[in-house]
Amino acid sequence: MLIPLQSPSTMYKNFLPLKRYLEDKLNISIKIKVARETADVLKHLEKGDADIAFLCPTIYCDAYSKTSIVPLVRLSINGSTEERSVLVVRDDSPVKKTADLLDKSFAYGRYKCPGSGLLPKIMLQRVGISDKDFLEVVKLGSDESSLTAVMARMFDATGVPEMAAKPYLNSGLRVLRYSYSIPQYLFVARAAIGKGLVHNLKNAMLSVNSLKNKKDILGSIGAGVDGFSETKDSDYDIVRVLMSSIPGEKEGIILKQHGGKRFIVEPVSFGPDVFIQLNPLIEHLERMTGSKFQLIIPENVEAFIKMMNNGEGDFFLQNHYLYMETKKTGRVRGIAAEAGNPVDNAGVIIVHAVSNIKTVKDLAARRIGITSLHSDGGYLSQKNLLTAGGVPMNGIKFVELKTYENVIMQVYRGSVDAGFVSLQALKSMENDIDLSRIVILAKTLSLPEWVLSARKDMDRRFVDDVKRHLSRYSKRQNRQLQQTGIKAFRIMEGE
Repeated sequence: MLIPLQSPSTMYKNFLPLKRYLEDKLNISIKIKVARETADVLKHLEKGDADIAFLCPTIYCDAYSKTSIVPLVRLSINGSTEERSVLVVRDDSPVKKTADLLDKSFAYGRYKCPGSGLLPKIMLQRVGISDKDFLEVVKLGSDESSLTAVMARMFDATGVPEMAAKPYLNSGLRVLRYSYSIPQYLFVARAAIGKGLVHNLKNAMLSVNSLKNKKDILGSIGAGVDGFSETKDSDYDIVRVLMSSIPGEKEGIILKQHGGKRFIVEPVSFGPDVFIQLNPLIEHLERMTGSKFQLIIPENVEAFIKMMNNGEGDFFLQNHYLYMETKKTGRVRGIAAEAGNPVDNAGVIIVHAVSNIKTVKDLAARRIGITSLHSDGGYLSQKNLLTAGGVPMNGIKFVELKTYENVIMQVYRGSVDAGFVSLQALKSMENDIDLSRIVILAKTLSLPEWVLSARKDMDRRFVDDVKRHLSRYSKRQNRQLQQTGIKAFRIMEGE
């Protein structure tokens, strides 16, 4: 069963060489069907009317949660098993940063595909822009149509897969921003067909890579398709995070399958950013301990605190203040502190460049955006600074905005008079906003290290095993990860 990326006759023709290869290789009969609607593929898998399916990442995540399927292989396109998308504007457009798209017009291409729907929406969501914030928004149905519409000055911007945009980038269009990378489209099988056939199908597909004539078999599937790669369900967790981050989808993010150790994170940053930062650590712990871990990013800090107090987690990653408060209850013990972060990371108080707030004393009786009343870098360090400076706190209206990104954007858009955020979070927005429009009014001392704690009644041997593996965790060998997330841990003794 194939998702309908093109007309049924074209899809059939494109996948016919692969069908014939698999039939010859496995001595079985395969019938190709093209779904009328993308969502129909899931229905056919649930009913058992389809044994093998070709899916996009978002449909795969939906299907995996509702029926028993096994990932077989994912595509390699021009040597890459991942794809990313781009926001695109004209060369002469005044739009220089993502946030500049506010009150502009936007054209979506092949909206139901993640590269033209989900990924562009996430890039916009990070700066708080949804469809209602555009003067005009349309869904044109094809990436080519959306790109040419922007070139023709019918719309200000579009979002499409990077590969779709490349031919236009030297012809009047330029990239505004790149998205997160996600895995390519994949083939799956119903688990009910049996482990033996699943194994044979996977091996047969991978065997195409070594053929001299593999282009004859794969070339028609799509532009640049040059092979298959092994894949597993957890590779698509990033897609689940992105889907969960769209407002109205669901509250909070829960990853990994049920039954794993629950690793709960204080939510002060955009969910996908948190996942990108922590997934290498989660994978390291799973690999070293042989146990599954369930990454949980609650909806807000209050939900995080409730889970800590109710013992609903096994490990908790939180700011130093929250850890010290929870430690008093006797429910957790600290096992490691974050290490290797920039020494200059501090709390900052920010205002818009055109604000009439020039000193911290001008903050009296103003509206100030914060992440939460429990945040070290988003409230507490700045509160201490203002108190020491003699600024009366009782007249200030604090507005809880949940994440650093929300606070920064509300200051940027003038919805609040000032904001409390971490310096690191402000720097992370350089691709999305014009930082010259933000003024740092004051800077606190360096923020304390975040703490990883464990539920106090957890098996001591397992916790000691985790501590040992944390002491050996480091991102320093991976250049791509050096600038993101937790790089190393300092083990806490005697807790």
